Amino acid sequence: EIGSPREISSLEVAQRTIAAAVAAVLLGTAAAVGAAVGAATPDGRGETAAAGPPSSLSARRVVSVGDLHGDYKHSALILQKMGLMGEDGSWIGGDVVFVQTGDVVDRGDESGPIFRALFRLQDEAPKAGGEVILLLGNHELMNMQGDFSYATPRDTASLQSPGGRSEAFAPDGWIGKRLRERGQAVALVGPERGVAEPVLYVHAGVIPEVAALVAKAVDPGAQGRQVAEALNRLSKEAFAGGEQALRSSQDSLFSDEGPFWTRRLALGSSETAVCKDVDRSLAFFGASRMVVGHTAQEDGRVHQRCGGRFVLGDTLISEAYMGTSHPSAVELAADGA
Repeated sequence: EIGSPREISSLEVAQRTIAAAVAAVLLGTAAAVGAAVGAATPDGRGETAAAGPPSSLSARRVVSVGDLHGDYKHSALILQKMGLMGEDGSWIGGDVVFVQTGDVVDRGDESGPIFRALFRLQDEAPKAGGEVILLLGNHELMNMQGDFSYATPRDTASLQSPGGRSEAFAPDGWIGKRLRERGQAVALVGPERGVAEPVLYVHAGVIPEVAALVAKAVDPGAQGRQVAEALNRLSKEAFAGGEQALRSSQDSLFSDEGPFWTRRLALGSSETAVCKDVDRSLAFFGASRMVVGHTAQEDGRVHQRCGGRFVLGDTLISEAYMGTSHPSAVELAADGA
């Protein structure tokens, strides 16, 4: 489903500037992403102001990319142009923190090569001081449930699994095992990774009712990293079973308002109500903003709500949607902007 686009008005480098920079670099019109990033920041009126000092960016880069949906060509292009992956598929990102916000699979024809590339990067990054965080999306969930509604025959072939998709996404399958072991529901990136104001990454969003339930499972007064760790722990437990167990699961995390499926924050018609929910959720995690994928932006650009506290990063990267790719990435400044 494609969500209604909302114009960018006040979000800083993490949205307008980095999206423009990535687009420029992918088109070959900038010498390097680093040269384009920080070249301009919004002045509060939706315009751009003079360049800030390079030190305004986090000393340790934090980059996220949204839904890839089986488009290996453009996935690789983004990773290479963002300085994360070499032409040979190796990690070249140094100490960069890279977050992929889920929905690697379905729609397109090359999910297999994308998973192989991401798993390799996840293995290699720590050796250089970097980190690759892979979040789970609703399409990973669907495939682990045995729902292959959006899968193409060519994509299934790309998995190179003798037993087909069911085998590949099973608890002991080459994709399913890795996702169950290392896939996360959320990533809270904060001071320990060089970002002063923590930022919460999640596939679809975390509504306050879900955040409250998770916090209660830990401690009524739990906040911040405790809540994020609890949500990831509960998610890992929920994903532990095979197709049948996941299909029949009544776990609230898998519901329409869970972190893999909800569109309430992305598509809610009342900005006041949405922003109230966003702020309540962020408070549980001690975060300054939430970055999501899931709800595609029909103009192929990163958008925001609530003055930048809710960032919509699914820009229709995969050609499978409309026959045209809209490559993008979101990069954080040191203050979480």
